[in-house]
Amino acid sequence: MTFFLTLSGSSTKFSKSGFLLRTTGSILEQRAIELRAIHAVDLPIGEDPNRDLTDQFIADTIDQIQQAAAILLLTPATKESVPTLLIALLERIPDNSFLKKPVLLFATGGLPAHVTILERALRRELLRLGTTAIAAKVHLGTGNWITVGNDRPRLSRGAEREIAHSIDFALREIRLRERKELTLEFAG
Repeated sequence: MTFFLTLSGSSTKFSKSGFLLRTTGSILEQRAIELRAIHAVDLPIGEDPNRDLTDQFIADTIDQIQQAAAILLLTPATKESVPTLLIALLERIPDNSFLKKPVLLFATGGLPAHVTILERALRRELLRLGTTAIAAKVHLGTGNWITVGNDRPRLSRGAEREIAHSIDFALREIRLRERKELTLEFAG
């Protein structure tokens, strides 16, 4: 089954980033695509006794990346923050691991201009990983969320449409690449 892999740089799984993951998963499910997530906050780093756990976590992450049709980077964005959790994970992934995969960048919080700051902070790692261009960028600020009483936040319809559009853009890119590869295979 085709799947998109999310690499989440949020410091907590129960934030707006977590709710965004649920919405993105629902949108992908409508397109018969699974969403899987790896949370950088789960990366066991630190002392040597955790080395085996860290190595296994990274090996599993690399395996998921290799099998994924697309990579979705999800992280909070503010003018003061650098996506340290996400960068800590990306630094451990081998060169060119994202090659020939559409990469989407979803940023929560802050202002739309903070997405550019976030992209700049990630640039070195993305280039090393083989990303020549980000297929789609989506900023989800405070105005994109609807909160009623004590219910969990949900995205506005406009935000959901923007996410769906970015996913569809990545899917078109995947299908074009598959057609080119098939054409080359038949021609060769």
